[in-house]
Amino acid sequence: MAHVWIMRNTEGQYGQEETSGLVRADAVTYIRTTVGRKVVVADVASQEVVTLADEQDGVQHGRPPLPRNFHTQLLARLNDLRQSVLGDDDEDRFVTAEIREGNWVWATYTFSELPQN
Repeated sequence: MAHVWIMRNTEGQYGQEETSGLVRADAVTYIRTTVGRKVVVADVASQEVVTLADEQDGVQHGRPPLPRNFHTQLLARLNDLRQSVLGDDDEDRFVTAEIREGNWVWATYTFSELPQN
């Protein structure tokens, strides 16, 4: 069975290390947004809070603010992806916040589409 994962990559701005993290979408039980700035999720059982999108990640694109409803856009994208993994395809899906044409979007990839380096 394929899974849906939410991925965040940071590029190590301001002297911080470059990082990448994954959260399995079915573990998310809490989503919060700081409008225009961050989207964070948590698994209430573990109490771990993870930032999935941060306007700071867009510094190389002029740091546009996150859309007001970016957290609900994530829910809509996850719903679409959950439907796609119900079929015969066993390849995991990934969603990540990206800036395309100056706007934040939740981009999706299959495992084979992810950069492997």
